[in-house]
Amino acid sequence: MKSRFCTRTRRILIRLCKSNRRATSSELSCQVSEYGIKVSPRTVRRELCNAGLTARRPVKKAKLTPAMMKKRLLWAKQYKNWTANDWAKVCFSDESKIDILRESSMFVRRRSKQDLFPECVSPTVKHPTSIMVWGISAQGPGRLYIVNGIMRQDQYIEMLRARLLPQMAEWFPNGDGVFMQDGAPCHTAKRVIQFLRQERISLLSWTGNSPDMNPIENFWHLLKRKVNAMKPTTKRSLIECILQIWHHDQDIRDMCPRLIQGMPKRVAQVISSKGGYTKY
Repeated sequence: MKSRFCTRTRRILIRLCKSNRRATSSELSCQVSEYGIKVSPRTVRRELCNAGLTARRPVKKAKLTPAMMKKRLLWAKQYKNWTANDWAKVCFSDESKIDILRESSMFVRRRSKQDLFPECVSPTVKHPTSIMVWGISAQGPGRLYIVNGIMRQDQYIEMLRARLLPQMAEWFPNGDGVFMQDGAPCHTAKRVIQFLRQERISLLSWTGNSPDMNPIENFWHLLKRKVNAMKPTTKRSLIECILQIWHHDQDIRDMCPRLIQGMPKRVAQVISSKGGYTKY
């Protein structure tokens, strides 16, 4: 079999790689050999790196079916003409779980037989302490709510009454604000919709599997990173860290206007990808 690496071999290798992005270098080496060309896995890795096809961790995104993509595309087209000023009148909401002992690093650097050094171990607990939080954001980080147990209709309505209504009155005194919530069952229950209608809260239409369109997701990412850096060890200290960062951290405050300014671009990307994945 041929052993030299030529332009034709490189084209074959790149084509095989693109047809199966998850194929290992050993698997690609075997596939190339079917063309009568002998290439080692090491050479495969080198040539793919030279072609810019380096091995990276895949980005995690919510699964999108053709039907979901169609709904996302229709939603984006509905709001394609909205400006940043229009989006500034939207009060975004979301829930997130924040854990204690959340280890962000996937690797440690150690020598052989140092695997049990305390600094080289990622401690886990059977039932890690976690806090579910609900927050809103429009002109900045709004009111935050620590969820007690599983969010159900009654708790959600009381939370809307205590957190959303006064915040909407403060942010949108003319009553021109719009509330965004996702399609969780407790959000779309008849009693909840009736409550919002009675309080004259306008709802932004929303499509499922679209966390990339909700800028508050960026708040959660930054919040968790900062909480993790503070290393809380108890439930109480975790709550204190969350509240301190959400309400007083300048990075959180500075992020909001940038996110609102970028909403038209988010919508445009959904249209460009025909309802598919975006970089957000």
